[in-house]
Amino acid sequence: MSSNPTVTIIGSLNYDLVTFTKKVPDAGETFQAHTFETHMGGKGLNEAIAVSKLSPRHGQSIETRMIGKIGTDPFGTQLKQCLVDNGVNVEHVGTVEGSSGVAVILVEEDSGENRILITPGSNGELKPSEEEYERYFPSDDDSFVVLQNEYPDTVKTVEWLKKNRASVNIAYNPSPFKPEWITGDLLSKIDLLIVNEGEALDVAKHLGLLEAIPESAEDEVEKFTALAKSLKDSINQDNVNTVIITMGSKGCVYVSKSINAPDFIKSKKVEKVIDTTGAGDTFFGGVVLNLALGKDIKEAVQFATTASSLAIQKKGAAEGIPSYDDVIANL
Repeated sequence: MSSNPTVTIIGSLNYDLVTFTKKVPDAGETFQAHTFETHMGGKGLNEAIAVSKLSPRHGQSIETRMIGKIGTDPFGTQLKQCLVDNGVNVEHVGTVEGSSGVAVILVEEDSGENRILITPGSNGELKPSEEEYERYFPSDDDSFVVLQNEYPDTVKTVEWLKKNRASVNIAYNPSPFKPEWITGDLLSKIDLLIVNEGEALDVAKHLGLLEAIPESAEDEVEKFTALAKSLKDSINQDNVNTVIITMGSKGCVYVSKSINAPDFIKSKKVEKVIDTTGAGDTFFGGVVLNLALGKDIKEAVQFATTASSLAIQKKGAAEGIPSYDDVIANL
């Protein structure tokens, strides 16, 4: 591994329009909310900022690169500047005519749970050509490439990387879930799969892996541990070969070829959940960052668990991501 590993995030950049409300209105109902805010978001932007903000400021560092598209509206200018302000390389963030990606988010104040509507905008134009891939990845130096499903060409990206840059670790969160993209062939090219409980069950059901869960499983941890092992056998056996299933307030199970048996880490309890938006992206970034720095999987998951526990105590996705020093102080 080079002295300065590179993590490249390919994905969405969204301007978030967030309403905080005591109640989500039913069809035809009007309800007065309390607060409206705007934030930078999109899974791609959140993950890029998570990797960059969570990186240690001293010693070995990570170069964080973003590949994405913004529109010609003011939202796009602000999204790109947000990445720059957080130390992300934006050389490959292009501009296309029209609207940037927008997310309309309703947050229930009492629980912190959110409901999200996404308009792709410029993210829908993120369809790199063969020449662009060659320019983005001139060699196998990138230790990790982080992907999700908020741009059109995720499957093509996976296929190009595995064909042309096989030693690069592909870290993938299949969210939002698109069953037509999830095939055994795609899964076999993924090196790090990170899913929540719902996504894990969706993937397993779609690929006929539910029988991996024993009927005798007595609790959620046992159930998802068995499923994580089955998913690990379905992804690429070279590289890091790791599966993580996050279980919300319970914690997460993880399995990797680098450990003898699957493990479970409890979530860190917090006094008050403010906003869960971006917590999963913070966790994902924390895991990838630590693995890229050569840390073991347990250390990576513990770090990421602490990072996401801090993120849910602040409003906003990108703004809520803590710094490396914040996480270390709370480990």
